[in-house]
Amino acid sequence: MKKLSVAKFGGSLLDPEGKGIPTILKLIRELKKRDDVGPIVVFSAPTRYTDELIRIGESYTQSRPVSTVSIFNTYDRIARTHAKGTYLKPLLSELMKYRKQTDETLASINKRFQGNTKAKVLTNGGELSASVLMEYIMKAKGLNSCSIPKEHWPVVTDDNFENAVPIYEASKKRISHLIEPLEEGKIVSQAGFLGVTVDGLETILGRGGSDLTAVFISCILKSRYRVETLLFKDVPVQSADPQVVKGQKTEHVTSLTYNEAHKASMMGMKIVQGAAISMARRFKQPIKVAPIHAPEKYTIIQSEIIAGETVKCVTGKSDCAILSIHDEKSRSLEDSLRIWESRNDFCDLGTETLETGERIRDFLFLDSEFVRKYEERLKGFDENLTIEYGVGVVTLIGDKMKDSPGVASIAIGTIPEINIKRGIFAPHTSQIILVVEEKNVDATVAAIHLKRDEMNKHAKLFEKVSES
Repeated sequence: MKKLSVAKFGGSLLDPEGKGIPTILKLIRELKKRDDVGPIVVFSAPTRYTDELIRIGESYTQSRPVSTVSIFNTYDRIARTHAKGTYLKPLLSELMKYRKQTDETLASINKRFQGNTKAKVLTNGGELSASVLMEYIMKAKGLNSCSIPKEHWPVVTDDNFENAVPIYEASKKRISHLIEPLEEGKIVSQAGFLGVTVDGLETILGRGGSDLTAVFISCILKSRYRVETLLFKDVPVQSADPQVVKGQKTEHVTSLTYNEAHKASMMGMKIVQGAAISMARRFKQPIKVAPIHAPEKYTIIQSEIIAGETVKCVTGKSDCAILSIHDEKSRSLEDSLRIWESRNDFCDLGTETLETGERIRDFLFLDSEFVRKYEERLKGFDENLTIEYGVGVVTLIGDKMKDSPGVASIAIGTIPEINIKRGIFAPHTSQIILVVEEKNVDATVAAIHLKRDEMNKHAKLFEKVSES
């Protein structure tokens, strides 16, 4: 089978000044030289553009429209800097087309910025513009590149417009539109984040959806090619955020299982979008997460546990909330959130029996803004429901913790002065969760990370004793 790379470049790499473009082009050339076909290169919108386009869209719902001029002026400036010559004029024409489509969609907004309208604005103004920009910059630099028109879009999804799920069989029927340019020796510049329904309506793949684009395209092509999925980021995956554990040495995490990567990303590390990890796990497609300036320091995400540390990383997340509800009424709430709302960003903290005999169940929500926005709706499940804001969560990640008792006690021993509001000591789930006050999240992460070596030495010692 021919070797193919599907490489995704995050929004922070395609910055508004275009400073990262020479490095991106260098990597694309290396992949082109190394592989038999391709690569397919997936682009996110530049840093903060999605948030800015959401702000612009919301401004139209309030009859105080904000112009898209700053966004498209930036594309124009980057184009004039990096695509000089015969390719500049057609590139500027393509960008003008996307600007017109964005502005026309914004003008059609009536009270709500949602659904297909939101998908069209975010992708026309974001990923589609970014991918056509890079297509023509590659051409101007001597690389034979192309893009896939929307009518042949290879990612076909369901009708959940703002958090769409790709449909494998429907998408597989369109892979010829990817295979043909690849076999002709072309590099495919692919917009991330965007999907289309079977009848051609634009959808988006949720926050971080360009990760899912790269993984899903890898999966639909793996029967034809030997595909490597590469997600390029700013920095390598590390044992903790260096900005949080200042003064401490962090270690490069060389491998994660799908389970570890999912837990770490959900709990604050944002390594790979959760839906992308689930898709990779489903099709057993490994993912390499690599820093753009040192791609050899990649992290491989796959099903197998590779020999390594027991506690791989420590992460923290603020802006959480604890929701307490009567146990009997909690089932319908949980079903509603998981099944009807497709939300998985909350954790069951367990139940407690009060002196009155009532059983109260606690949930940790990782997005307090969601809870604030829908507080009245949530209280519809239980009028006595209570919510505690101002909390955060600190999590230890590692599949091997299930075989290493004592890790949780070492972690807790490092923070004697910090109040632990809740704790889930369930290493069989690849995580130990400590809920603390929001103001203490960073200090807790730093204190526990400082003892990471001790925890891992303890685990190795226990392993040797068990073997003997």
